[in-house]
Order: sequence, then C-alpha cells, then structure tokens
Amino acid sequence: MKQFILAIASVFLLTSCNFTEEISFNPDGSGEFIMSYDMSEVMKTMEEMGGGKKDNGKEKMKLDSVMYFKDMLVEKADSIATLSQEEQDKLKSLESIVIKMKMDEEEGLFDMGFGSTFTSLKELPEALKKIEEAKKMNSENNAQMGKMGESAVAKASEDIFEYVDFAYDGKTFSRSIKEGFQQSEADIEELNEEIGQMGDSKEMFEAMSYTLVYNFPKKIKSVTNKNAVISSDKKSVSLKMNFIDMIKSPEAMTLDVELEE
Repeated sequence: MKQFILAIASVFLLTSCNFTEEISFNPDGSGEFIMSYDMSEVMKTMEEMGGGKKDNGKEKMKLDSVMYFKDMLVEKADSIATLSQEEQDKLKSLESIVIKMKMDEEEGLFDMGFGSTFTSLKELPEALKKIEEAKKMNSENNAQMGKMGESAVAKASEDIFEYVDFAYDGKTFSRSIKEGFQQSEADIEELNEEIGQMGDSKEMFEAMSYTLVYNFPKKIKSVTNKNAVISSDKKSVSLKMNFIDMIKSPEAMTLDVELEE
C-alpha cells in the first residue's frame, strides 16, 4: 500500500488521471468493454515541464481513432505470416481487442482506451486478460503508454476487477462485489496515513475519479444505486465517484439495472 501511494505522488503521468469503465450491449447480448484513461492533464503537465512555451507555427494535433486488432491481422497478414507459429497464435488470440485514442491539443483533450468485444458477458474475465496482453504489446512501441501502464494507479484500476462480478441476461444487469471479499482495515488505515503525508500531491490524488458508463439496447426501467444517473434517452446509466473513496468502499459502486420489456 505504501509503494502504491508513493508511486502516485511521484509519477507526473498520473496528474489528475480519471478512469472510465464502459460497457455497451447489443440486442443479442454481445457488446464491447472499454477501460479509458483521461490523460488531459498529462498534456498540460508536459507543456508546463517544457516551460509553458507554445509553438504557434506548428499545427495542433487532432486525432480520433479506433483500432480493431482483427482488422490489423488482415492488413498485416503478409508480415504476420513471417512470424513464428507461437507469435501468430498470440496475435490471433487478441483479435477481439479494441484500442481507442482521442487527442485534441487545441482543446487540451487526451483520452486513451483499451477494451475488447465479446459475444457474451461471461467472456469478460478472459477479455480482461487479453486487454492486458494488448497493452503490454502496445507499450513496447509506445514509451508514453508504457509508463502509464506501469503506473500504480493504472494497476489499481485493473485490480478492481479481481473482486467485481458482472451479470446480464437481457432484462437485468448487475455490478456486484464477489462473495467473500472483505476490505482490509489495516490497508485502509495505512492508506489514510500515507495520504496525510503526501503534502501538495494530496490534492492531485483526491481529484482522481472513477466513472461507470453502461449502455443498453433497451430503455432503463430502474436503477438501485441512488447516485446513478440515467441518460435522457433512458438507454445509458452512469455513476461517478472519487477514486480513493471507491478503493475504500467498493460496494458504493455496485448497482442493479432493470430494463423495460
């Protein structure tokens, strides 16, 4: 826990990093899971580290891309064929992976997302493992993404899924805590102690957030969590919480969603 806090305070890439866990369902129960990292403050931090200078003669970068590994396998088929069978099989196993990036230097926006498509929510645990494999592969060719993936906060957000269960049958959806999970009081006490020693970094850490976004093909009839917000079209529900509060009280992010017939 102590290393967890100290790493957060020292790595500049984690400045006000916000996380979004998003699942979108299709009518047949298939869908897409995306874990996004809002790194907008990263660009601001990097600019400040560079002295706050702006290159007015350079065109601002603007990017909005989605990459599906299955498309890459087709496009790079000739190159992939030259790899060992083991490497080819490894790439083939990641065909469900999705990588999203949205960047707008002019607006100060920078969002990275890793995820996977699935035919059934029951595949999600395995999909999460594949997402980690894809992130490792991406970090080999992307130093900045590699640093983000090594960060303690990024790893903490991934560890959440070790004690979270999802269920969906087309009529109801639930995000619950696995039976038998119990938060360690010792860890919480140490966490509070370390936060108190963070000085100026404390505000940065306390500003981090974690947001749930679930999109459905039918309108939502009801949601059990009183802090959840249903969208205007009634087909999405979101729930936002302070990151550290969620670590301390993961049950606050559980909910049951009932859909209309």
